[in-house]
Amino acid sequence: MIKPSAVAQGLVGEILSAVERVGFRVVTVASRTLTPDEARGIYDIHAGKPFFEPHIHFVTSGVSMGVILEAPDAVLRLRAIVGATVPAEAHPGTIRASYGKSIRENAVHAADSPERFVHESAIYFGGRGGIETV
Repeated sequence: MIKPSAVAQGLVGEILSAVERVGFRVVTVASRTLTPDEARGIYDIHAGKPFFEPHIHFVTSGVSMGVILEAPDAVLRLRAIVGATVPAEAHPGTIRASYGKSIRENAVHAADSPERFVHESAIYFGGRGGIETV
C-alpha cells in the first residue's frame, strides 16, 4: 500500500516504477481512503501499542493506493526493496530511504508474510483482485 502522504506528494508512479524495475508485475491497483475499521483490520497486529491510534488516523487521512504485485518470493523480495520501517535506517536505494519522511510517513506498507498479505489484501480490496495466491 502506498500511504496517503506519498500519494499526496505524487510519488505513486515513482514507487511503482521502482518495483517494476526489479522484476515485479503490477496485478491490481486501487486508490481509496480507508475507513478507520479497515485500517484497524490491516494493522490489527499492532492494536494496543501507543502508536496504533495515531497511525490509524494517519492512514485514513487521505487517499492511499493499494497494489498487488507478483514475483517469485514476492513478500520476501518486496520487504527487502521497501527497506526498514524508519526511513533514516533504511538502506540507500530502498523505497523508504528514497521517499519516506518519518516512521509514520514512510511512504509504503508491505505485508510481512503470505498470510498477512492475504488478510490485508482482502480488507483493502474487499475480496477482489486475485488475492488468493502469493
